Amino acid sequence: MKQIIFILFIFTNISCGNSEQINNKNSYQLEFIFESDNYVYLYELIKNNPVKIDSSKSKSGIHNFNISLEAVDIFLVGSEPQKSILFLGIPNASNQFLFKNGDYNELVVSGDSNNILLQNHFKHRNGIISEIQNIVSNNEEEKIILRNEILNRYQKYLKQFINENSESPSLIMLLGEIQSPMDFKNELLLIKEVITNKFKNQKYLVEINRAIENANQQEKFIEQQKTRSEQEKEQLKNLGITVGSKAPDISIQNANGKIIKLSSLLGNVVLLDFWASWCRPCRIENPNVVRLYNKYKNQNFTVYSVSFDQQKEKWLEAIEQDQLTWPNHVSELTGWKSTPGKKYGITSIPKTFLIDKSGIIIDYDLRGDALEKKLSEIL
Repeated sequence: MKQIIFILFIFTNISCGNSEQINNKNSYQLEFIFESDNYVYLYELIKNNPVKIDSSKSKSGIHNFNISLEAVDIFLVGSEPQKSILFLGIPNASNQFLFKNGDYNELVVSGDSNNILLQNHFKHRNGIISEIQNIVSNNEEEKIILRNEILNRYQKYLKQFINENSESPSLIMLLGEIQSPMDFKNELLLIKEVITNKFKNQKYLVEINRAIENANQQEKFIEQQKTRSEQEKEQLKNLGITVGSKAPDISIQNANGKIIKLSSLLGNVVLLDFWASWCRPCRIENPNVVRLYNKYKNQNFTVYSVSFDQQKEKWLEAIEQDQLTWPNHVSELTGWKSTPGKKYGITSIPKTFLIDKSGIIIDYDLRGDALEKKLSEIL
Protein backbone atom coordinates (compact mmCIF):
# COMPACT_ATOMS: atom_id res chain seq x y z
CA MET A 1 0.00 0.00 0.00
CA LYS A 2 1.36 3.33 -1.00
CA GLN A 3 2.08 5.41 2.06
CA ILE A 4 0.54 8.85 2.07
CA ILE A 5 2.55 11.39 3.96
CA PHE A 6 1.35 14.79 5.03
CA ILE A 7 4.03 17.22 6.10
CA LEU A 8 3.14 20.43 7.84
CA PHE A 9 5.55 23.18 8.79
CA ILE A 10 5.16 26.07 11.20
CA PHE A 11 7.32 29.15 11.10
CA THR A 12 7.80 31.59 13.93
CA ASN A 13 11.28 33.13 14.36
CA ILE A 14 13.93 33.54 11.67
CA SER A 15 16.68 31.00 12.10
CA CYS A 16 17.99 30.32 8.60
CA GLY A 17 17.39 31.00 4.97
CA ASN A 18 18.31 34.32 3.41
CA SER A 19 17.38 36.74 6.16
CA GLU A 20 18.63 39.68 4.08
CA GLN A 21 15.63 39.24 1.80
CA ILE A 22 13.20 40.09 4.55
CA ASN A 23 12.33 43.70 4.04
CA ASN A 24 8.74 43.71 5.17
CA LYS A 25 8.00 43.62 8.87
CA ASN A 26 5.09 41.25 8.39
CA SER A 27 6.47 39.21 5.50
CA TYR A 28 7.23 35.52 5.46
CA GLN A 29 10.13 34.33 3.31
CA LEU A 30 10.16 30.83 1.84
CA GLU A 31 13.04 29.33 -0.12
CA PHE A 32 11.81 26.18 -1.81
CA ILE A 33 14.48 24.01 -3.45
CA PHE A 34 12.86 21.59 -5.85
CA GLU A 35 14.99 19.66 -8.34
CA SER A 36 12.66 19.97 -11.30
CA ASP A 37 12.17 22.17 -14.35
CA ASN A 38 8.44 22.40 -13.63
CA TYR A 39 6.67 25.42 -12.29
CA VAL A 40 6.28 25.63 -8.53
CA TYR A 41 3.08 27.17 -7.25
CA LEU A 42 2.17 28.85 -3.99
CA TYR A 43 -1.40 28.24 -2.85
CA GLU A 44 -3.42 29.83 -0.08
CA LEU A 45 -5.90 27.54 1.65
CA ILE A 46 -9.30 29.26 1.43
CA LYS A 47 -12.39 27.41 2.66
CA ASN A 48 -10.34 24.21 2.59
CA ASN A 49 -9.57 24.70 -1.11
CA PRO A 50 -6.12 25.63 -2.48
CA VAL A 51 -6.16 28.92 -4.41
CA LYS A 52 -3.10 29.74 -6.52
CA ILE A 53 -1.51 33.08 -5.48
CA ASP A 54 2.02 32.92 -6.92
CA SER A 55 4.30 30.84 -9.14
CA SER A 56 7.98 30.38 -9.88
CA LYS A 57 10.15 28.66 -12.46
CA SER A 58 13.89 28.39 -11.99
CA LYS A 59 16.63 26.48 -13.83
CA SER A 60 18.58 26.31 -10.58
CA GLY A 61 15.61 24.74 -8.81
CA ILE A 62 15.61 27.47 -6.16
CA HIS A 63 12.25 29.21 -5.77
CA ASN A 64 11.78 32.19 -3.47
CA PHE A 65 8.40 33.39 -2.23
CA ASN A 66 7.65 36.48 -0.20
CA ILE A 67 4.24 36.41 1.53
CA SER A 68 2.80 39.49 3.21
CA LEU A 69 0.98 38.45 6.39
CA GLU A 70 -0.80 40.08 9.29
CA ALA A 71 -1.23 36.82 11.17
CA VAL A 72 -0.61 33.10 10.84
CA ASP A 73 -2.30 31.41 7.89
CA ILE A 74 -2.18 28.16 5.93
CA PHE A 75 -0.47 27.71 2.55
CA LEU A 76 0.74 24.99 0.21
CA VAL A 77 3.77 24.89 -2.07
CA GLY A 78 4.51 22.44 -4.85
CA SER A 79 4.04 21.53 -8.50
CA GLU A 80 0.32 20.82 -7.97
CA PRO A 81 -2.03 20.80 -4.95
CA GLN A 82 -2.01 17.01 -4.58
CA LYS A 83 1.80 16.96 -4.44
CA SER A 84 2.28 20.05 -2.31
CA ILE A 85 3.59 20.62 1.18
CA LEU A 86 1.09 22.12 3.57
CA PHE A 87 2.60 24.70 5.90
CA LEU A 88 1.83 27.65 8.11
CA GLY A 89 3.26 31.02 7.20
CA ILE A 90 4.00 33.26 10.18
CA PRO A 91 4.78 36.98 9.97
CA ASN A 92 8.42 38.01 10.23
CA ALA A 93 9.81 34.52 9.68
CA SER A 94 11.68 32.53 7.04
CA ASN A 95 12.36 28.91 6.17
CA GLN A 96 13.99 26.74 3.57
CA PHE A 97 12.59 23.47 2.19
CA LEU A 98 14.91 21.11 0.33
CA PHE A 99 12.37 18.94 -1.48
CA LYS A 100 14.84 16.59 -3.14
CA ASN A 101 13.35 14.60 -6.02
CA GLY A 102 9.89 15.37 -4.70
CA ASP A 103 10.30 12.64 -2.06
CA TYR A 104 8.66 13.58 1.25
CA ASN A 105 10.85 11.09 3.07
CA GLU A 106 13.95 13.00 1.97
CA LEU A 107 12.57 16.45 2.70
CA VAL A 108 15.03 18.61 4.65
CA VAL A 109 13.69 21.65 6.48
CA SER A 110 15.79 24.44 7.89
CA GLY A 111 14.19 26.92 10.20
CA ASP A 112 12.87 27.59 13.64
CA SER A 113 12.21 25.00 16.32
CA ASN A 114 8.49 24.76 15.45
CA ASN A 115 9.39 23.58 11.98
CA ILE A 116 11.71 20.88 13.26
CA LEU A 117 9.13 19.95 15.89
CA LEU A 118 6.44 19.32 13.30
CA GLN A 119 8.79 17.45 11.02
CA ASN A 120 9.53 15.06 13.87
CA HIS A 121 5.83 14.81 14.67
CA PHE A 122 4.87 13.79 11.18
CA LYS A 123 7.74 11.35 10.96
CA HIS A 124 6.27 9.78 14.07
CA ARG A 125 2.81 9.71 12.51
CA ASN A 126 4.17 8.19 9.32
CA GLY A 127 5.77 5.51 11.47
CA ILE A 128 2.38 4.79 13.03
CA ILE A 129 0.80 4.50 9.57
CA SER A 130 3.54 2.08 8.50
CA GLU A 131 3.14 0.06 11.68
CA ILE A 132 -0.59 -0.36 11.02
CA GLN A 133 -0.05 -1.22 7.35
CA ASN A 134 2.55 -3.84 8.28
CA ILE A 135 0.41 -5.74 10.80
CA VAL A 136 0.75 -9.41 9.94
CA SER A 137 -1.90 -11.84 11.13
CA ASN A 138 -4.23 -14.38 9.56
CA ASN A 139 -6.77 -13.60 12.24
CA GLU A 140 -8.90 -10.54 11.44
CA GLU A 141 -9.94 -10.08 15.08
CA GLU A 142 -6.30 -10.06 16.14
CA LYS A 143 -5.55 -7.46 13.45
CA ILE A 144 -8.29 -5.21 14.82
CA ILE A 145 -6.96 -5.58 18.37
CA LEU A 146 -3.39 -4.78 17.30
CA ARG A 147 -4.55 -1.81 15.22
CA ASN A 148 -6.54 -0.39 18.14
CA GLU A 149 -3.55 -0.80 20.45
CA ILE A 150 -1.39 1.21 18.03
CA LEU A 151 -4.04 3.93 17.63
CA ASN A 152 -4.54 4.20 21.40
CA ARG A 153 -0.80 4.61 21.84
CA TYR A 154 -0.82 7.33 19.20
CA GLN A 155 -3.66 9.21 20.94
CA LYS A 156 -1.61 9.23 24.16
CA TYR A 157 1.31 10.61 22.20
CA LEU A 158 -0.90 13.37 20.73
CA LYS A 159 -2.08 14.41 24.19
CA GLN A 160 1.52 14.67 25.38
CA PHE A 161 2.57 16.55 22.23
CA ILE A 162 -0.17 19.17 22.64
CA ASN A 163 0.58 19.78 26.30
CA GLU A 164 4.33 20.04 25.76
CA ASN A 165 3.89 22.50 22.86
CA SER A 166 0.83 24.38 24.06
CA GLU A 167 1.81 27.74 22.53
CA SER A 168 2.74 26.49 19.07
CA PRO A 169 0.44 27.47 16.17
CA SER A 170 1.16 24.02 14.75
CA LEU A 171 -1.47 22.61 17.10
CA ILE A 172 -4.21 23.59 14.67
CA MET A 173 -2.97 20.86 12.36
CA LEU A 174 -3.56 18.17 14.98
CA LEU A 175 -7.25 18.92 15.35
CA GLY A 176 -8.29 16.33 12.76
CA GLU A 177 -6.26 13.59 14.46
CA ILE A 178 -8.18 13.63 17.75
CA GLN A 179 -10.50 10.62 17.93
CA SER A 180 -12.37 11.34 21.15
CA PRO A 181 -13.00 15.05 21.84
CA MET A 182 -14.12 14.32 25.41
CA ASP A 183 -10.75 12.79 26.28
CA PHE A 184 -8.99 15.84 24.80
CA LYS A 185 -11.17 18.62 26.21
CA ASN A 186 -8.31 20.40 28.01
CA GLU A 187 -6.11 20.04 24.94
CA LEU A 188 -8.87 21.43 22.71
CA LEU A 189 -9.03 24.50 24.93
CA LEU A 190 -5.27 24.96 24.45
CA ILE A 191 -5.69 24.75 20.69
CA LYS A 192 -8.54 27.27 20.83
CA GLU A 193 -6.32 29.70 22.70
CA VAL A 194 -3.62 29.36 20.03
CA ILE A 195 -6.14 29.95 17.23
CA THR A 196 -7.64 32.96 18.99
CA ASN A 197 -4.28 34.60 19.66
CA LYS A 198 -2.30 33.79 16.52
CA PHE A 199 -4.66 33.36 13.59
CA LYS A 200 -6.26 36.28 11.76
CA ASN A 201 -8.85 34.10 10.05
CA GLN A 202 -11.23 33.08 12.78
CA LYS A 203 -12.91 30.47 10.57
CA TYR A 204 -10.79 27.92 12.41
CA LEU A 205 -12.64 28.84 15.58
CA VAL A 206 -15.75 27.25 14.06
CA GLU A 207 -13.93 23.91 13.83
CA ILE A 208 -12.45 24.06 17.31
CA ASN A 209 -15.74 25.22 18.85
CA ARG A 210 -17.48 22.32 17.14
CA ALA A 211 -14.95 19.89 18.60
CA ILE A 212 -15.35 21.40 22.08
CA GLU A 213 -19.14 21.18 21.76
CA ASN A 214 -18.78 17.50 20.79
CA ALA A 215 -16.69 16.99 23.92
CA ASN A 216 -19.40 18.65 26.02
CA GLN A 217 -22.08 16.49 24.42
CA GLN A 218 -20.05 13.36 25.09
CA GLU A 219 -19.67 14.33 28.74
CA LYS A 220 -23.40 15.03 28.98
CA PHE A 221 -24.18 11.65 27.44
CA ILE A 222 -21.85 9.86 29.88
CA GLU A 223 -23.54 11.60 32.80
CA GLN A 224 -26.94 10.59 31.48
CA GLN A 225 -25.73 7.02 31.15
CA LYS A 226 -24.46 7.06 34.73
CA THR A 227 -27.81 8.36 35.93
CA ARG A 228 -29.66 5.72 33.95
CA SER A 229 -27.31 3.04 35.27
CA GLU A 230 -28.03 4.08 38.86
CA GLN A 231 -31.74 4.01 38.15
CA GLU A 232 -31.45 0.55 36.60
CA LYS A 233 -29.48 -0.70 39.60
CA GLU A 234 -32.23 0.49 41.91
CA GLN A 235 -34.88 -1.11 39.71
CA LEU A 236 -33.00 -4.41 39.60
CA LYS A 237 -32.59 -4.29 43.36
CA ASN A 238 -36.35 -3.85 43.75
CA LEU A 239 -36.87 -6.87 41.49
CA GLY A 240 -34.45 -8.90 43.62
CA ILE A 241 -31.93 -9.13 40.78
CA THR A 242 -28.51 -8.36 42.21
CA VAL A 243 -25.02 -9.80 42.07
CA GLY A 244 -25.12 -12.92 44.21
CA SER A 245 -28.84 -13.57 43.73
CA LYS A 246 -30.33 -16.45 41.77
CA ALA A 247 -31.14 -15.59 38.16
CA PRO A 248 -34.91 -15.69 37.52
CA ASP A 249 -35.75 -18.50 35.13
CA ILE A 250 -36.83 -17.83 31.55
CA SER A 251 -38.95 -20.26 29.57
CA ILE A 252 -39.86 -19.21 26.01
CA GLN A 253 -39.71 -20.57 22.48
CA ASN A 254 -36.95 -20.58 19.93
CA ALA A 255 -37.59 -19.96 16.23
CA ASN A 256 -38.81 -23.54 15.77
CA GLY A 257 -41.35 -23.35 18.58
CA LYS A 258 -39.29 -25.37 21.05
CA ILE A 259 -39.24 -24.14 24.66
CA ILE A 260 -35.73 -23.47 25.94
CA LYS A 261 -35.39 -22.77 29.64
CA LEU A 262 -32.55 -20.72 31.02
CA SER A 263 -32.40 -23.19 33.92
CA SER A 264 -31.70 -26.01 31.44
CA LEU A 265 -28.21 -24.57 31.08
CA LEU A 266 -27.21 -25.14 34.72
CA GLY A 267 -23.68 -26.49 34.84
CA ASN A 268 -22.53 -23.86 32.36
CA VAL A 269 -21.40 -20.30 32.76
CA VAL A 270 -24.09 -18.43 30.83
CA LEU A 271 -24.14 -14.98 29.29
CA LEU A 272 -27.79 -13.93 29.30
CA ASP A 273 -27.96 -11.44 26.45
CA PHE A 274 -30.95 -9.18 25.73
CA TRP A 275 -30.65 -7.78 22.21
CA ALA A 276 -32.45 -7.11 18.89
CA SER A 277 -31.61 -7.06 15.20
CA TRP A 278 -32.46 -3.33 14.99
CA CYS A 279 -30.21 -2.42 17.95
CA ARG A 280 -26.98 -1.05 16.49
CA PRO A 281 -24.97 -1.17 19.78
CA CYS A 282 -26.05 -4.82 20.08
CA ARG A 283 -24.82 -5.61 16.60
CA ILE A 284 -21.54 -3.81 17.22
CA GLU A 285 -20.95 -5.92 20.35
CA ASN A 286 -21.94 -9.21 18.69
CA PRO A 287 -18.51 -9.92 17.11
CA ASN A 288 -16.94 -9.74 20.56
CA VAL A 289 -19.54 -12.15 22.00
CA VAL A 290 -18.96 -14.50 19.05
CA ARG A 291 -15.21 -14.40 19.63
CA LEU A 292 -15.56 -15.17 23.34
CA TYR A 293 -18.09 -17.93 22.69
CA ASN A 294 -15.73 -19.62 20.25
CA LYS A 295 -12.85 -19.20 22.68
CA TYR A 296 -14.61 -20.65 25.74
CA LYS A 297 -17.43 -22.86 24.40
CA ASN A 298 -15.40 -25.99 25.17
CA GLN A 299 -14.99 -24.83 28.78
CA ASN A 300 -18.69 -24.94 29.68
CA PHE A 301 -19.51 -21.42 28.52
CA THR A 302 -22.57 -20.60 26.44
CA VAL A 303 -24.89 -17.75 25.54
CA TYR A 304 -28.67 -17.48 26.04
CA SER A 305 -29.96 -14.76 23.72
CA VAL A 306 -33.33 -13.12 24.26
CA SER A 307 -34.40 -11.03 21.26
CA PHE A 308 -36.65 -7.97 21.46
CA ASP A 309 -37.48 -8.30 17.79
CA GLN A 310 -41.03 -8.30 16.45
CA GLN A 311 -40.28 -9.64 12.99
CA LYS A 312 -39.08 -13.22 12.88
CA GLU A 313 -37.35 -12.80 9.51
CA LYS A 314 -35.25 -9.85 10.73
CA TRP A 315 -34.33 -11.75 13.90
CA LEU A 316 -33.16 -14.88 12.05
CA GLU A 317 -31.39 -12.82 9.41
CA ALA A 318 -29.35 -11.01 12.09
CA ILE A 319 -28.44 -14.33 13.74
CA GLU A 320 -27.09 -15.60 10.43
CA GLN A 321 -25.34 -12.36 9.45
CA ASP A 322 -23.58 -11.99 12.82
CA GLN A 323 -22.76 -15.73 12.97
CA LEU A 324 -24.38 -16.24 16.38
CA THR A 325 -23.86 -20.00 16.31
CA TRP A 326 -24.91 -20.91 19.86
CA PRO A 327 -28.23 -22.83 19.97
CA ASN A 328 -30.00 -20.83 22.65
CA HIS A 329 -31.92 -18.13 20.76
CA VAL A 330 -35.39 -17.30 22.04
CA SER A 331 -37.97 -14.57 21.49
CA GLU A 332 -41.65 -13.85 22.02
CA LEU A 333 -41.43 -11.41 19.09
CA THR A 334 -43.24 -8.81 21.19
CA GLY A 335 -40.57 -6.11 21.32
CA TRP A 336 -40.45 -4.18 24.58
CA LYS A 337 -43.46 -6.15 25.87
CA SER A 338 -41.18 -9.15 26.28
CA THR A 339 -42.00 -11.12 29.43
CA PRO A 340 -38.32 -11.89 30.22
CA GLY A 341 -37.54 -8.21 29.65
CA LYS A 342 -40.07 -7.17 32.27
CA LYS A 343 -38.86 -9.87 34.64
CA TYR A 344 -35.30 -8.52 34.39
CA GLY A 345 -36.31 -4.84 34.39
CA ILE A 346 -34.89 -4.18 30.92
CA THR A 347 -35.25 -0.54 29.86
CA SER A 348 -32.43 -0.45 27.29
CA ILE A 349 -30.42 -2.90 25.24
CA PRO A 350 -27.92 -4.41 24.96
CA LYS A 351 -28.22 -5.75 28.48
CA THR A 352 -26.28 -8.75 29.72
CA PHE A 353 -26.10 -10.84 32.88
CA LEU A 354 -23.26 -13.27 33.55
CA ILE A 355 -24.53 -16.33 35.43
CA ASP A 356 -22.36 -19.00 37.06
CA LYS A 357 -22.76 -22.77 36.80
CA SER A 358 -25.18 -22.89 39.73
CA GLY A 359 -27.45 -20.16 38.33
CA ILE A 360 -26.15 -17.27 40.46
CA ILE A 361 -25.66 -13.83 38.90
CA ILE A 362 -21.95 -12.99 38.88
CA ASP A 363 -22.14 -9.58 37.21
CA TYR A 364 -24.04 -7.63 34.57
CA ASP A 365 -23.47 -5.15 31.76
CA LEU A 366 -20.06 -6.64 30.99
CA ARG A 367 -18.89 -6.00 27.44
CA GLY A 368 -15.68 -6.01 25.44
CA ASP A 369 -12.50 -6.36 27.47
CA ALA A 370 -14.39 -6.39 30.78
CA LEU A 371 -16.34 -9.48 29.75
CA GLU A 372 -13.25 -11.26 28.51
CA LYS A 373 -11.37 -10.46 31.71
CA LYS A 374 -14.18 -11.85 33.88
CA LEU A 375 -14.47 -15.03 31.80
CA SER A 376 -10.72 -15.61 31.99
CA GLU A 377 -11.01 -15.41 35.78
CA ILE A 378 -13.83 -17.91 36.21
CA LEU A 379 -13.18 -20.44 33.42
